[in-house]
Amino acid sequence: MLSRVRFLKRFALDLPKRARLAYCLMRDPRVSRRTKAAFAAGIGVIVTPFIDLPSVIPFVGEIDMLALTLLAMRLFIAACPDDVVADVQQQILEGRSVFDEDVHNGERIATALTRRFQHDDMASAPPAFSEPASPREAEPVAGVGR
Repeated sequence: MLSRVRFLKRFALDLPKRARLAYCLMRDPRVSRRTKAAFAAGIGVIVTPFIDLPSVIPFVGEIDMLALTLLAMRLFIAACPDDVVADVQQQILEGRSVFDEDVHNGERIATALTRRFQHDDMASAPPAFSEPASPREAEPVAGVGR
C-alpha cells in the first residue's frame, strides 16, 4: 500500500513538471518537426473518444489517460536532443522559459481584459449623484441660505 501512495505522489508531482518541459520543447525550434508530430499524434490518440477502453470503470479511465499522457511525454522528452532538454530545463529553473513567458503574456492580457470590462461597467453604471431635474428644484428654499 505504501508503494502505491509513493507512486501516486511521484506521479502527481512528475506530471506538471513533465508537462511544462514538454510544452517548452514543443515550442523549441531545435526539436525536429517529426518528433513534435509524433508526440502530438500520441496525445491526440490518447484524448480521442475512439479509444475509450476502461471508461465503464469509474476513476480508472482518468488514471489510464493520465498514465498514457505521462508515458507519451517521457517518450517525447527522451526523443529530443539531450543538450536541448538540458538547456530548456535550465531555463525553467531560472524562470525564463517559453512557458514562463507565455504565462506572463497571458497575465498581461487577462489584466488588460479585466480593466477593459471594468471600464465598460463603469461607463454603463448610473452616475453616483443626480442633478436636479428642473431649474425650480435648484432654487434655494425660502428662508434658508439668506
